[in-house]
Amino acid sequence: MAVSEVKICNLALRKLGARLIESLSDSSQEAVTCNLFYEQVRDAVLREHPWNFAASRARLAKLVDAPAFGFAFQYQLPVDCLHLRQLSGAEDEFVVEGDKILTSIDSASAVYTVKVTNPVLFDPSFVMAFSARLAAEMADDITGSTTKAREMWTLYLNAMQAARLADSAEGREDSILNDPWLEARGIHGEDSPVWGR
Repeated sequence: MAVSEVKICNLALRKLGARLIESLSDSSQEAVTCNLFYEQVRDAVLREHPWNFAASRARLAKLVDAPAFGFAFQYQLPVDCLHLRQLSGAEDEFVVEGDKILTSIDSASAVYTVKVTNPVLFDPSFVMAFSARLAAEMADDITGSTTKAREMWTLYLNAMQAARLADSAEGREDSILNDPWLEARGIHGEDSPVWGR
């Protein structure tokens, strides 16, 4: 069965021991709560890791006006950009201000995270992390239990750890070796047994 918005919501609801929904247009509390949180949680989880399935590259549109100070050029942020990962080179300095990218790089290109809305395109490990975060965010409204909410946050952090390791192993090992999020969780790049050589 293909991944869908309803399926992701039902994964979250199942973790909470709540009733499943048949449609996001249901009038049930579960469906209303899923509708309230779904898009915001999806975008938040997309921003938290440079997911391979959500990566995109583009040549940036330079704007006529230069920044008032600090940088030589400014570019328009792509409309589908959720998180700017890097410019033309990994060491290129930039800052995002509103919907503009400020940098001193001429003719800049960007690697960024796209706002992926079609669940069919989601990586399976992203689906598990997303559904766990959705459960964590909805737990108080659905169950009224702060204990359940804490359980779901722990589940989410564990799901994200597994997802980051799996996703970063596909051509992005260098970025995970120095990932401060993983270091805070006790995984130290080349020192970890996962990265034994």
